[in-house]
Parts: sequence; structure tokens; C-alpha cells
Amino acid sequence: MPYFDAHLHLVPDDVILRAVAKNVRTFFVNATGPKDWGGVLAQSNRLLGVYPCLGVHPWFIDDITPLWENDLKKLLKENPIAMVGEIGLDGTRPDMEKQMDIFFRQLKIADEMGRAVHIHCVKAWPQMLEILGQFKGVKILMHRFSGDEVLVQKLRFFNAYFSVLNAHVLSVIPDNRVLVETDAPDGLKTPENIPDLVDQLRLQPDYLWQNLELFLDGR
Repeated sequence: MPYFDAHLHLVPDDVILRAVAKNVRTFFVNATGPKDWGGVLAQSNRLLGVYPCLGVHPWFIDDITPLWENDLKKLLKENPIAMVGEIGLDGTRPDMEKQMDIFFRQLKIADEMGRAVHIHCVKAWPQMLEILGQFKGVKILMHRFSGDEVLVQKLRFFNAYFSVLNAHVLSVIPDNRVLVETDAPDGLKTPENIPDLVDQLRLQPDYLWQNLELFLDGR
């Protein structure tokens, strides 16, 4: 059964190819803003198994252009397999009102176009849940999730999956909602570590693959 990396960012092609040699066959490569949308799409066009995820990360909201929404819609329309990501809220960063506005706009685009979203959330759960409540039909992937059982139960109302790279949260996440990631080039540094991660977490590759297929299966 093949493996996957449910969340990473742009890495050199040879990093992806080394992972493919380890039977990692699917990669959700996330942009952080308009500056790397083109690079993510280009890698998806070059390499089999790379799903592009286009969005504005809360750390980079000051990098957007006046036409970013129109550009994002156009690229999503041109690339039917593209998802929306990495987007979200970060309470350790300034300008929460602007973060919330951009997050809302991106969820609205995802909702209108029927795309899943990859979400970053740090110390902003009340604001996150308030906004998600307006988009209950959008399938979401909580990237590098580290919350508790109460938060998991709240997020399950929003069709959430949970991508992890360590074991401490597995006890609170339903088995059929678990995915694994490296967050490369941070996190585990490289997607070729995914088979070792799955082994360390004592997860079954075939069951994880079923979860991935469910995540990719429309809404």
C-alpha cells in the first residue's frame, strides 16, 4: 500500500522523487501566498502525485496584491485538483482582524468552488470556530494538529480531518480522520521520512490510504 504526505511546502523535485522511491505517492504541496502559487502549480504539472494547494498563510497577509482573490479563483478554476491552502489564523501574529477577513474570503472561495482547505491555527480557536461555523459544507484538513478531545469534537461538526506528525494527539482523533504529514521543509524535513513516521505512530498504511481517499472524495 502506498504512503502520502498530507502537508508540505515547496521542496526541490529530487526530494519528492526520493520519497517516491520509498513508496510515498501523494503529496499535498501548500503555498503560503501569491509569490509561490506559480511554483506549486509548476511542480504539480511536472510530477505525478503532487496536489497543489493555493492560499494565503496568516504569516504572509501583507504580501497580497489587490487582485489576489481574482487571481486565486482563476487559478483554482484552471486547476480542478487544486485545493485551498495553507490558510488560517495565528494568535501569535499581529492584525487578527485582517487575518480573519482574509481567512473568511478564502473559505468563501473554497465553498463556492467545492474545494477542500488546509488550515493553520495557533492560539486563535474561538475566532477560527466562529468563522468555520459559516462554512459547514467545506471539507477541512487541520494541519499539524495538536489540540485536545474537546476541540476535536467541535471540529468534527465541520467535516474535519487531522494531519499529524507526532503521537501525542492520536488518542483523541477518530481513526477514520487521521492523516500524516511532514510539514517539509520544516517538521520532519523531508517526505521520504513518511514510512518511518507511520511505523513510529503504529498506524496502518492501508487504513491511512483509505482516509486519504475519503478526504479526496468530493465533499
